[in-house]
Amino acid sequence: MPGQIVIVGGTSAAGKTTTVATFAKRASAPYLMFGIDNLLGAMFPGKFSMFGERTQEGMYHFHEDPDDPESPFRCGFGDFGWSAIRAFHDMIAAASRAGQNLVVDHLLFLDPPFLQDCAWRLDGLPVLLVNLKPPYDVLMERQATRQVHMPDTMEEAARSEEESAFQVIAKTMQKLTPWFYEASYANDIHDLAIDTTRNSPDEVCERIEQRLGEGPGTAFDRLRERYPRPRA
Repeated sequence: MPGQIVIVGGTSAAGKTTTVATFAKRASAPYLMFGIDNLLGAMFPGKFSMFGERTQEGMYHFHEDPDDPESPFRCGFGDFGWSAIRAFHDMIAAASRAGQNLVVDHLLFLDPPFLQDCAWRLDGLPVLLVNLKPPYDVLMERQATRQVHMPDTMEEAARSEEESAFQVIAKTMQKLTPWFYEASYANDIHDLAIDTTRNSPDEVCERIEQRLGEGPGTAFDRLRERYPRPRA
C-alpha cells in the first residue's frame, strides 16, 4: 500500500516548515519530512542558485518589466533547475510507492508549473493538499522580522566585494516577495486552506489530521482534470 503524502503549500513565512515539523512530531505513524527547502538548500549546488555563475541553467531571477530596473523580480528555471524539480517530485512518488508516509513543504506555483508537474507525477498516490495563507500584511511583517538561514553554498555564491551575502540575499528576496505571494496563491484547488494567524501550529495539524480522517484528498484529481500533463 502506498504511503500517505501531505503537501503543505504557501509562500515564504506562511508557516510551512513549522507545520511540517509539528505534524511529523505529532503523528503516531512515521512520516518522512521532505520539501523544496531540502532541494534548493541542501541538494542544489550554489553555482546553479540565483546568485551563482550558472544561474540561467538552474534557478534565476529577472525583472517583471525588463524595461524598468526597479520593477519586482520573479523566478525562472533553466534546464538543470527543471530537471531537479521533476526529480524532486519523482522522489516523493518513489517514497510513497515504497510504503513511506511523507509530509512535504512546497512552493505550489502554477507559473512556472510546479503544481501541475507534481500532480501528474503523483498520479495514483494518496495526496492531501494543504494551503497555508496568512493575510498579506502579516506575511510582510513576518518577512521583515524573521531570520533567514541560507545554505552555505548559496551564501558563498551571493557574496560580493561590495556587499555581504546577507545584504545581497535580503535585497533580492525583498524584490521577489510580491511575485512569490501572487504565484504561491494563484491556485484555488486544495483539500484544506488554513490561515496560520488564526490557528496555532498544533491547531493547524489538528485540522490536517481531521481532514485525513475524513478520507482521501481529491485536490490532485481535480487539478489533473483542469490542467494537461506538462511536457517533460
